[in-house]
Amino acid sequence: MRRFMIAGTSGGSGKTTITCAILQALVNRGMKAASFKCGPDYIDPMFHSRIIGARSRNLDGYFMDRDTLCRLLDKNSREADVAVIEGVMGYYDGLGMENTASSYALARDTGTPVILVVPCRGMSRSVQALIDGFCLFEKDSNIRGVIFNQLAPALYPAMQEYCRSRNIRALGYFPRVEEAGLESRHLGLVTADEIADIKERLQLLARTAEKYLDIDAVLELAEASLDLSAREYQAIYNKEEKVPGAGVRIAVARDRAFCFYYEDNLELLRELGCELAEFSPLEDRALPPDIDGLILGGGYPELYGSTLEKNEAMRRCVKERILGGLPTHAECGGFMYLHREITAPDGTRSRMAGVLDASCAFTQRLQHFGYVELEALKDNLLCKKGMRIRAHEFHRCVSDIAADTFLTRKNGKEWTSFVSTDTLLAGFPHIHYYTSLQLALSFVQKCAAYRKAKEKA
Repeated sequence: MRRFMIAGTSGGSGKTTITCAILQALVNRGMKAASFKCGPDYIDPMFHSRIIGARSRNLDGYFMDRDTLCRLLDKNSREADVAVIEGVMGYYDGLGMENTASSYALARDTGTPVILVVPCRGMSRSVQALIDGFCLFEKDSNIRGVIFNQLAPALYPAMQEYCRSRNIRALGYFPRVEEAGLESRHLGLVTADEIADIKERLQLLARTAEKYLDIDAVLELAEASLDLSAREYQAIYNKEEKVPGAGVRIAVARDRAFCFYYEDNLELLRELGCELAEFSPLEDRALPPDIDGLILGGGYPELYGSTLEKNEAMRRCVKERILGGLPTHAECGGFMYLHREITAPDGTRSRMAGVLDASCAFTQRLQHFGYVELEALKDNLLCKKGMRIRAHEFHRCVSDIAADTFLTRKNGKEWTSFVSTDTLLAGFPHIHYYTSLQLALSFVQKCAAYRKAKEKA
């Protein structure tokens, strides 16, 4: 399996732009590509998915152990000609000053060759010192090639010669492409679905990659990947028993307002036997029929408050079904939607589903940002009291509801998060089911019990 990682010297180095450019160039060549994002980011994988025509995945060393990382990388790459992994932040940046969850740790643990994107604006010879620093900082850096972002063309021959002396590949330089810029907002880039001319921009990036980068050399470098296909992995449930989610149908909110999902979470539910039915809280008038569970993912409901408010039929349906006992996992944007009202960034208030008698308001600063550890204070939809879970939190909104389900810890600080009933778990943190497969099993079992009770009624 050929694969490579596009890593950067820092956040904002150009990783996403160059990853998208290379992915689109590979697709244009008729290659079937798989793509991954290192870390918990939701938005970059949406751009990957638009290019390759399949869902991109997250590989996160905080949520997953090494075996799980290798398993998911192997499983989700088997049908592809090449796999492309986009790094996170700077190459060696992870959890605090540790390697945990860094791009370097992922490349090391999976045996993936790395291409380092070096932003060159405002530098000349200092670029060479930067390359040396990144290649020598760890003996097993796995850095095999360099792409020079916004390098003056006249300097490239000298950079080629320098890379040759260090036994790494100079893979080209990438100019600034104003017409293909990717805009940002308060939680990062705007999503791919919000850019009207996204296809044209991606094709422009691909043409730029073909002109200025050595794509053939990139593919040669990818040949050095460690073979993961012979590894053995533990089954997600006892195959001799009945499939846990057989017959279970779960509704999943998916539109412009609710689009933040770990695709492996959803695929795991399918592997457990569940059928997933997508719907739009923006456009549909009711939840899908005959459902036994509901997932309301994150996104940008604060930007679509007026449309969500006008869809009174959907708001009423969601409220009735959840209060009626429909097992529901809602996180971040989905949690916000369950409030009585949301106050948007411009101060506009919009009525939401009203499952929770509380309000949620947008602020001008991040409230909680980064990896957290959750300890269950009571039994809930996903786990038993006392269980510890790893999660990620990233939001500017605040809720006036009293959270009481998990004790949340980060950097010596503690606060409570999530609200819950026997069948509802709702809060700001994002949870990856591969942190513990028991999380998905518990949710599926609650959905199966709901279906069984419904059939008996």
